[in-house]
Amino acid sequence: MKAYKKEVQFTIWMTAAFIVVGNVGLIFSIFPVDGMLFGFPVMYIVPILMGWFGVFFLTIVAGKIGNRIDDEIDSENDALGISDEVKDV
Repeated sequence: MKAYKKEVQFTIWMTAAFIVVGNVGLIFSIFPVDGMLFGFPVMYIVPILMGWFGVFFLTIVAGKIGNRIDDEIDSENDALGISDEVKDV
């Protein structure tokens, strides 16, 4: 059961991280900045880059950590004798 709790907490934290990274543009629109990055205004390019690469990075991290948690769940289920197969009665 410990791995299931870890999975729920991980899901909640990753959801919050995806929401924050995906909405960085709103934060930059609240606090406009006069600066340039790669020849673009900072308040336009940073939200785009965070939206693309930030979400991409979080997706990779979520996949790796999620697989580890799934392995923990499988090992806990094996220890308890619970199988993944659905048995027809």
